[in-house]
Amino acid sequence: MTVPTLQVETQRMIPNEKHLGFQESNLGPEGVIPRIQKQVWHQKFVQNNPYLDEVMLGIDDAERLLNKGHVISSYFSPNVTSITTSTIHDQPLGELRWTREENIVRAASPDYHIPTDYWVYGDMDPEDRETNIEFMMEGTEWFSRQLTDSSTQVLPLVSGTTPEERQICYRTFEKLDVSYCAVYGAQYFGGEMGNGINKLNSYIRDIVSEYPLDGVLLIGLQSADYLQRMPPEVVGAAGQRWIDKSRLRDLPINESKKRFKIWKQAVEKSLGRGNATIGSFNASNGVTA
Repeated sequence: MTVPTLQVETQRMIPNEKHLGFQESNLGPEGVIPRIQKQVWHQKFVQNNPYLDEVMLGIDDAERLLNKGHVISSYFSPNVTSITTSTIHDQPLGELRWTREENIVRAASPDYHIPTDYWVYGDMDPEDRETNIEFMMEGTEWFSRQLTDSSTQVLPLVSGTTPEERQICYRTFEKLDVSYCAVYGAQYFGGEMGNGINKLNSYIRDIVSEYPLDGVLLIGLQSADYLQRMPPEVVGAAGQRWIDKSRLRDLPINESKKRFKIWKQAVEKSLGRGNATIGSFNASNGVTA
């Protein structure tokens, strides 16, 4: 079996304590969250934007900022909540080690970080998927230990194509006493998958039926029509749909910001309002689905 080069190089330091790197409230980002990059037009859009509360930046783009002498707060805006994420393209992800990821997070100082993503695809060997999920959760625990002296809050990922695989994540959630997580859903769209909204909706509903979550940040989906199908636990939506909806580069930047405001308000009406599943209702009442 070949394991990605994101090696578990510091496993001996994985913590066992609760709440390390997590806020006691278990609250996380909510609403429409533009996924941005290190580029001038994105910088112009974020700076002095009264309609923008939060942004997400890939850990590789955060590193590019640092290499140019910037930090997130100064390059974009000090008044916007920032989220860095390890959910990036496979090639840079495969080269990313935990300690390098930690160094970037410490230097960039985001408000939240989604750590140590690993490849978990349905067509992988089941043993490889399970191994990568275990690495991802060990990395989450390791990050929670490493960032105890930091203002950055860790947001864990949940992944797995079967309930048994996802249980690996839930055990870590229980250990760290968290009830808010991120789900990467971009792989359900495009390529051979096509329009996978029904599969993604089913996947999210399985997750909230299996584990009592107060909130889910969904990465890769920002369609109001699709989000309203999701269960109410989905309270945040991160992605790049905002670029098209704001007509960035096609209009003066202030007009783009106003278009973003109108679109954002429509999308946020769909968040946290979907139909609850029986499983998620039971889970919230301490009953196993």
